[in-house]
Amino acid sequence: MNEHILHLRSSGGLYGAEQVILNLAWELNTMGCTNHLVCFNNIKNPHLELVEEARKANLSAFAVECRGLLDRHTVRNIRELIVGKNIDVIHCHDYKSCVFGLSAARRLKLKRVATNHLWTRSSVKLRVYEAIEALLYNGFDRVVAVSEAIEAECRPFILKKDKLTFIPNGINTRRFSLANREEERKSTRAQLGLKETDLVVGNIARLSIEKDQSLLLHAFKVLTGLSKERSHKLLIVGDGQEERHLLTLARELGIGDRCLFAGVRKDIPQILNCLDVYVQSSRREGLPIIILEAMASEVAIVSTKAGGIPKVIVDKEQGRLVEIGDVEQLAHVLDDVLKNPADRKRLGQRARDTVETHFSSRVMAERYLDLYRGTTGSGSWRTEVSGE
Repeated sequence: MNEHILHLRSSGGLYGAEQVILNLAWELNTMGCTNHLVCFNNIKNPHLELVEEARKANLSAFAVECRGLLDRHTVRNIRELIVGKNIDVIHCHDYKSCVFGLSAARRLKLKRVATNHLWTRSSVKLRVYEAIEALLYNGFDRVVAVSEAIEAECRPFILKKDKLTFIPNGINTRRFSLANREEERKSTRAQLGLKETDLVVGNIARLSIEKDQSLLLHAFKVLTGLSKERSHKLLIVGDGQEERHLLTLARELGIGDRCLFAGVRKDIPQILNCLDVYVQSSRREGLPIIILEAMASEVAIVSTKAGGIPKVIVDKEQGRLVEIGDVEQLAHVLDDVLKNPADRKRLGQRARDTVETHFSSRVMAERYLDLYRGTTGSGSWRTEVSGE
């Protein structure tokens, strides 16, 4: 059976959820499905990076103009794509796509699937939208949460509990198997102005409140005091509304000369390869793609226990875990990991083995295809992922 699937996303840039959608569509295509990615061309805040990236990967992708949540022309255009492309499954990936997707699919014979990648709850406006999304889930045939924490958040809003299931994110691990790791490491560090002898801690994320890079800066300040004889550097990759605040904070903490804000980068495999430790300092998470990418890169990881991360990383096995918001614990665990290169190597190797087995994009796509075809039930894969 060759399913025709339309993925709908209101994108704010090329972030973790967008990478999930790209990986999912690409893998499903290799499995005989036909996928189309559709993004909203938001007139006030256009972001078509997902469409552009999809087309680079030879995926079918479209942009539909949107002037607001009540734009009937947008509904009509999506409906025309559904009918014209013989869509069997509409897969919505955020609150706005849920609104328009359900409206466009009204009275059509197709399956309706929604994935919750994360409710950030970062503003009153977003909390209202996310509450609307939660109620709209009752209009879908299946609802997917990318972590058990998100699943628990969704469950109270869904009347028919068996339509809710958990499918962890997956990545294309082949992207992170660099042929000449040492040469790539030297080259990337030189390009960034980092020395081979520097101990480099890195974070790759949207610069936003829920990612809490402020915590990382405070912990890095403590870290530099713990090991004054070492050359520690902090590399932060990404952009977002917190950028100005973080730049100011780094200067105020007296670590501005040790911090490199590199902006948005597309060479993520190379960036990860040049790090000694990858740090995720988040307050809230689903299952962040960058954690899986760091695992695939065999870089040692130190992370807060946010969202689904503890289901992927067991402390002292695939990485190190710290409490959310704990500056001192984060600093001391970072210091411990940086002092032990053999332990860093062990953590990295175990992380790579785990992501290969459980969190590849191929495995993720197989799970979604089962769900589209109605051959999977709620609660599948928990034992496999958690190791319980």
